[in-house]
Amino acid sequence: MKLRGILLGIAAILSGLTSAPGAAAERVPIIGNDGPDMDACAGIARIFTMEELLSVYEEPDQYARKKGGLPTSTLVWLCEAEDEWQGIVYPTGEFQDLGDCRVSTPVAQPRAYEGPCEHGWVMASNLNLTTQ
Repeated sequence: MKLRGILLGIAAILSGLTSAPGAAAERVPIIGNDGPDMDACAGIARIFTMEELLSVYEEPDQYARKKGGLPTSTLVWLCEAEDEWQGIVYPTGEFQDLGDCRVSTPVAQPRAYEGPCEHGWVMASNLNLTTQ
């Protein structure tokens, strides 16, 4: 398992060396996975971490580039899940809240999130499902 992590880290470094400047390898979470009759993202969770901030990554991989961090109690939308990772959508800025993210209504078919809020990947173990 350690060897796999080391190899993934080396691959990430090498891909960074060979990609064009400004090229992004970001994986945007998919919304609408539960079908056209359900909300685009399945639920809402609260961040829980013992650290100052929970790291948000560009991909569901601990060696991926970090996008930033979210403090405990931040509310996020739960969208695509992969293994122990959760794709999230979350509001940022002083004048934005969960309702501004445009994922609380159905979409016709699954697609990458394109709304006005931020998105990324976090470890699912740091999320507590909530009803708000």
